[in-house]
Amino acid sequence: MPQPLDWLRHGTWTGFDGFRHMAAIEDKAGAKPSGNRPAWPALPAVGDLSRVAVLIALVTVGQYLYPGFLSAENLRVILTAVAGIGILAFGMTMVVITGEIDLSVAGVAVLSTVVGGLLIATGSPFLIIGAVLLCGLVLGIINGILVAKVGISSLISTLAMLGIAGALANIFSGGQAAYPEKIAEFMWFGRGTVFGVPVPIALFALMALICLFLTRSATFGRRLYATGGNARAAMLSGIRVDRVKIAVFAFCGVCAAVAGLIESARLGYINPAAFPGLELKVLAVTVLGGAALAGGTGSVFGALVAALIIGVINNLLNQMGVSFYMQQVVTALVILVVVMPGMKHRKFVK
Repeated sequence: MPQPLDWLRHGTWTGFDGFRHMAAIEDKAGAKPSGNRPAWPALPAVGDLSRVAVLIALVTVGQYLYPGFLSAENLRVILTAVAGIGILAFGMTMVVITGEIDLSVAGVAVLSTVVGGLLIATGSPFLIIGAVLLCGLVLGIINGILVAKVGISSLISTLAMLGIAGALANIFSGGQAAYPEKIAEFMWFGRGTVFGVPVPIALFALMALICLFLTRSATFGRRLYATGGNARAAMLSGIRVDRVKIAVFAFCGVCAAVAGLIESARLGYINPAAFPGLELKVLAVTVLGGAALAGGTGSVFGALVAALIIGVINNLLNQMGVSFYMQQVVTALVILVVVMPGMKHRKFVK
């Protein structure tokens, strides 16, 4: 007889018996099955397709108003602009799927790049880039341990990490920016190309593929969604929920480091005061992508489309000459319009 949730642990499907075992474990855990939280989305959800429709509509409007909107140059500008926030949204989406949240991404991005900036004098690009990525990984692991092992709320622990990382960035740098223009390998991350494709866009695509693979893999992906759907039921089935959460926080930390590396290289300097309010923008893209803050739902594909929607809106508003602050208002309104129908559906299902 198949063991409870074998299909989650081993990636094997047991038909309707799998649902019965899941229901039995949820009853034992004292939780009600959630019909709107699939253990593993095999295909893009209807919500994702609606976001694609919104994206197509926005692009159509842009091309109608400005005939050069779909030019290769403008598409390059849009994709380069959203690469950083898109990569962060991928990491945040995986955290949110587990039912947690990471508000430290801006602080982690800043501190990671500042640590790299401290090593500019060595002239070693591999040491600098390695330090940036390692710092992001370590900070992410710390976040995961505080949440999964110590038991601190992710909202509180990551908010504390945001403040600590930002303060350390200013302490280590003395509040001064660093300029790595002479390190060609560092600048390559923001201004270089790979087979004619700008590096930020290439990294954006690479991280999207990695995240899609992780979330749709037969082992990790199903454990990820099971953890967010019902953590106690997942634990009773033998899934190491703590390890899953530490892993996604660590990955989110790496995403923050990569995004910080891209943006610092694009701007040409490492600023300890960079990325103000970035965590809220990333969270907005994550929610726009269909991730539920309660956990158990969300997709990297949705986050990808959401990042592109934000990029197209900002580019279109720039061409219209709309001020930066009004752009924030318009973007927020669009997010509300896109998200509200899905929220009504979830409320109905519940």
